[in-house]
Amino acid sequence: MVQDLNPRGAKPTIVIVPGSFSPAYFYDAVVDKLREGGFETIVGNLPSASRSPPEPAATMADDAAFFHDIVEKVADQGKDVVLVTHSYGGVVGTEASKDLSKSERKEAGKEGGLVRLVYLTSVVPTPENSLADLMGTLLPTYLKVDGDYMRHEPFEESARLTFSDLPLEEGIEWVKKMPLHSAPSFQGKLTYPGYRYVPVSWIFCENDLILPPDFQRQCIEMIEKESGNKVDVHSIKTDHVPNASAPEETAMAIMDAVKAA
Repeated sequence: MVQDLNPRGAKPTIVIVPGSFSPAYFYDAVVDKLREGGFETIVGNLPSASRSPPEPAATMADDAAFFHDIVEKVADQGKDVVLVTHSYGGVVGTEASKDLSKSERKEAGKEGGLVRLVYLTSVVPTPENSLADLMGTLLPTYLKVDGDYMRHEPFEESARLTFSDLPLEEGIEWVKKMPLHSAPSFQGKLTYPGYRYVPVSWIFCENDLILPPDFQRQCIEMIEKESGNKVDVHSIKTDHVPNASAPEETAMAIMDAVKAA
């Protein structure tokens, strides 16, 4: 018998999957608040946002494999895990959750596992669909593609939409820090609907101009239909990147969602 290393009442570990163009340090302010709340928190760097020419661009599958390994290593320590995804990270985290649910691992004689998916204003497609398929005309016009890599240009347009709650100059500074991002990653099709097998929470960003409220509602409705379960929704009055504009509120919403786990 496997020893239970995650005693009842122990807080789960939070793993965060960033959005596109977002290095892990973009979430530092949120992570600090989560750790102050007593949560072990891990943020990984997306392979798709960690390379540049002439390196081959990472795929969504590469991203998913990377985060699958992170969650699995934590679970193998007997710990419960809550996977928090942001924007493009919703596709990645959903795909990465394969075979990691606590119930599946228990059947295999393993302790620990994924106990909840928390989608922070995320892109969540049905199987055989990609971010590009789901977003369609919602894809921002400021995404400029050069070969297999994308960038935000002009900075001002991106700042006004992506960081709409911040003063323009502050938003521009955030955009300037964004690395290149893999263009093929947006074409990566979901193969595993993890939201069918793990309880789901959604952090609804009311002021989001990239994934507007109607888009988020459609994703929530799809998850409820596909899973047969109600999605636990937490609303915050923020833009598309609340880790920049409202990190404390974002951390509080994540902790509220984790309480449902």
